Amino acid sequence: MATKRTAKKKSNAPVGCLIGIFLIILLSGILILNKSSIEKTLKNTKVLDQLKPETKVTETISQQKPEQKIEQQPVQQPVQQPEQKQEPSPLQKPEQKPEATNKPQTTTTTVPQTTPVKPPETTGTTQKNTESKTKPVNTPQTVSQPKQTQPAAAPTEKVPQTKDRALYFMQLAEDGSLVRAKVSRAIKVSDSPLYDVIQSLLAGPTETEKKRGLISVIPPNSRLLSATVKDGIAYLNFNDAFQFNTYGVEGYTAQLKQIVWTATEFTTVQGIQILIEGKSPVYLGGEGIRIDKPLTRDSF
Repeated sequence: MATKRTAKKKSNAPVGCLIGIFLIILLSGILILNKSSIEKTLKNTKVLDQLKPETKVTETISQQKPEQKIEQQPVQQPVQQPEQKQEPSPLQKPEQKPEATNKPQTTTTTVPQTTPVKPPETTGTTQKNTESKTKPVNTPQTVSQPKQTQPAAAPTEKVPQTKDRALYFMQLAEDGSLVRAKVSRAIKVSDSPLYDVIQSLLAGPTETEKKRGLISVIPPNSRLLSATVKDGIAYLNFNDAFQFNTYGVEGYTAQLKQIVWTATEFTTVQGIQILIEGKSPVYLGGEGIRIDKPLTRDSF
């Protein structure tokens, strides 16, 4: 009976091995197919982190760069040394493959050596700039002086504008006759130049003109009441004294010549109509000189 049992065991041994191999292959296939989902679940549950021994490695690489407060100046900029890119060396953790034998898991950690980084050397120009900035600048103090107020200029009186006008007076010739004498006089510019010129004529010659022998035969009390120009005719209205001349016929003729020649110097005047107190008499005085029509230079 014992020999039969051993024979049955020996015959079942290869079958059991085949079944075991088949199961291993089946499990490995399932693991390979579900590898991604298994890794996600392990990461989410953090089972591997709990199985691994905690390794506390502190890395302190302090690179302190000296702060330099340099104001922006268009001087030479400090030469910047190329930055040394130091790749951080992560802790090397060898992958732990599960082995069939129960061996204690060992983790080797390599700590990188910290190399001190030298601060960038500043050139001489930047040091001078920083020194110059730290030195106090002596700014000149401006003393405000009181402004001297100039006295206001006195208002200048406007000088009236004048224009030279021609006036006619009389002069005694060697034979005793009266001849015309033309003078130029500065007359103030106004809106009624004819009126101003006749008024200046009635005032008589100046002292300088009298020394030259010039006289006026217009009656001394004569006054011009109004002066208007219409259609080339100047209407000159005199007072009653204008028609009384002590020099007779020659005196009346001479006074009319003075008026007519002086008034016709204006280009807008071709003839003169004499009025006495606003009326147009036929004769001037009692000598029979007609003045009822406009007089021209050709009338004499």
